[in-house]
Order: sequence, then structure tokens, then C-alpha cells
Amino acid sequence: MRFVLALLVAIAVTSLPALATPPSSVTREGGVTVVTQSDPSAALVGVELAVAAGLNRQQLSQSGLAALTAESILHTPVSGVPLDQAIAARGGSVSYTIEPTGVRFYVEALATDAPAVFDAFATALAAPDFSGATVAAARDALMRRIGNEQRQPLAVGVEMLDLAQSAGNNTGMPMLGTPASLVQLSPSAASAFYRAFYRRGGASISAVGRVDALGAQTIARLAADLPQGTTPVVKTRVNGLISSHRELVARRDVNAPWLVVQYSAPSITSSDYGPMLVLAAFLRRTLGDIAEIPGTISPTAASGAVGALYDYDSTQASLVLYIDGSIGEPGRTFGTALSVVNVLSATRLEGSIEQFKRIAAGDFAIGASTLQSRARLAGIFARRTGSADYLDATLRAISATTPADLQRVARRYLARPTIALVLPRSG
Repeated sequence: MRFVLALLVAIAVTSLPALATPPSSVTREGGVTVVTQSDPSAALVGVELAVAAGLNRQQLSQSGLAALTAESILHTPVSGVPLDQAIAARGGSVSYTIEPTGVRFYVEALATDAPAVFDAFATALAAPDFSGATVAAARDALMRRIGNEQRQPLAVGVEMLDLAQSAGNNTGMPMLGTPASLVQLSPSAASAFYRAFYRRGGASISAVGRVDALGAQTIARLAADLPQGTTPVVKTRVNGLISSHRELVARRDVNAPWLVVQYSAPSITSSDYGPMLVLAAFLRRTLGDIAEIPGTISPTAASGAVGALYDYDSTQASLVLYIDGSIGEPGRTFGTALSVVNVLSATRLEGSIEQFKRIAAGDFAIGASTLQSRARLAGIFARRTGSADYLDATLRAISATTPADLQRVARRYLARPTIALVLPRSG
């Protein structure tokens, strides 16, 4: 399936309108950006609600408070059971993601079940329960998530790098907090955070799929019950790394060393956006060749062991490269990979880049194939560019990339990496 979709994208890259997103609309009401992308052929409807209540609204002493507040909303009783269970019983699902500048809730349901599912979510969002029992259950859930993530080398490496790269504020703190910080947070702190920062100002709603099953009134209600107004960023100060080396080391319960490298990168509004997508595709292919992934490993498993992640929506956009040391000899593989990237940023590119443009287009289209990813991308592009047509705009940016663009972007962004090594606790 992946090969077929990539092939279709490759064929259509010269006629991009054929791959345009479904008709969409972007409106702004009461400080809220509302994006709708109706798709009558879909069986599901998915809605993302983004609120400016992320890491940059926390004090440094409140690490994890944004996550604890969001988790408490998911544990708020609806019809006598926690919201996430109530929604599951109605045939839907709900989740959230904490980011440097906000929190994103995502709710999905079959069209026939959508009214009841979204009514339950709107009810809990408008009046969360911050009692001791609910917040304690939310804290326990976060502790389990943190424990799971600390066993994932890539997540550990990215967390270290985000903190090191944070521009003197709290946006680089762990997204979910730490066990030590969470036990210090009280129900009253979560309640105060909700009252202070869950506001309509800066919020956005992105609805994709069978939007007709909800209706405009139900979609608008998600933010309508929040108080009006905007909130200021909480300014904090983090001392920078005092070292001539930009290398970080952590030890975790992992089987093999991991190399995670972070570079600065352009946002989607930059003219370097398309070239960076192509550069990321080039680096993914190159790192795979360097690591000499055995042919017996499936493409899905290989992408989890070696890859490049371009985060273009963060406050500080970044490109992250990663290699699992268990697929080769770690010292040689890591050293070769870093050397190749250094050479790439300093030498002239020769030959055609059409293959990598096709790979970049295919990867983006595949990554935008789920309702959740479509809702997220539509929301991102609507907030940043005023248009929700993310696929058409991205494929055009990729198609317009020239070898000179690729070389310029490599020289501009790949010169100064920050390196994280995640090592086994012993050995």
C-alpha cells in the first residue's frame, strides 16, 4: 500500500491540483480560528481543538502542570465514568498532545455516534473536575506514560535536545513533566491553570471528515464555553549550556546505544520549507544506506531504527536525525553518519534530486492520510498561512525545489548540530 501511494504521488507531482485537499473553509469567530474540511466519503469525523495552554504557560517549578490539567479533563466524570471511558463507550476516542505553545485535544467518532461523543467532550471541557480523586487518577496515568516514554530512546533523546535548545524559557521542559515534579502539583494548581489559560483567544478548531454529522453549532460549542480573552506567555529563564561541546548523554534501560542529532530548521512560512522536506528525505535514505539495514528488516521497522524527523510547527522548528546502534557497529555507524552530514553541508551537490523530491512528496502524502493528521495539518496551515490547503501548498513547495535550494538549505541549517547519546545503563 505504501509503495502504491508513493508511486501515485510520484506520477501526480507534475499535476498537483489532482492531489489537492477536499474543499475547506477558514473562519474566525470570537478569537477562535475554525477550519472545516468536509469529506462526505469518510465514515468518521475528527476534530482537533488547540488551546494556548502549553509549556509556555507554566512556571519552571510547575513542570507537568499543563499535562496534568489536560489529563484531568480526560478523567472528568461524565455520566458517572471518566470522559475517555465515556467516549469509548459511545464509540469514539479522545487524546491530547502537549506542545511548547499549547495543548491539542483530538476527538474522533463514527458519524452516527459523533453527536453524543462530542457532547460528552464539550461537557467535560466546559466544567472539568479537579477534585483530589480525579487529579490523583490523572497523575497516575501521567506517571505510567512517562515510564513508557523513558524506555523509548528516541523520545529521551528529543526531550534532552529540546531542553538544551530552548531559547531561555520553559518551552524545552518535558512535555509531561517528571515524576518528581508531578507529585508536587496539587488539584488547586491544576484548577488555577485551567481558569487562567483555557481561553478562546488563540484557540483553533479543525474538523475533518463527516463534518455534516456534527453541524456548525456543535463544532463552535467546543470553544464557545471557554471564557473570552487571551493570556500572556509566562516568561522564565533557563541558563544555557556552558560547554564547548554540544553533546548530551543519558543512560536508560535500553538494549543498545542510540544517536539523536538536532539541527535548527525553517517553519512552514519560510521559502526553505520545501527544500528542507527534500533534504530530510535525502538524509533518511542516506542514513539507511550508512547503517546497512539488513534486507530482512521490514520498511516499517527500518523507519523506526533510522530516520529524519522535520518538526516544522514548533516555536523553534527542528530537524532530528536518529540511528539505533543495534543495527550495526555503533561507533562506526554514528561517526560515519555525522561525517556525511558535515560533508553534505560543505560540498557542492551533483546530479538530479528528482528521486528525493518524489520520496518527500510521497512521505508527506502518506503522513497526511489519517483524519487526525489531516485535522492537525489543516489547523497548522490555517493558523500560520490563512489557508488550510496544506497538501497542495506542500507538494508545490517540494516540486519547486532546485539543487541550488537544497545546497543552500544544507549549508544554512546543518552546520551546527546538538548531539544526544542514549546509552544502556551498563556496558
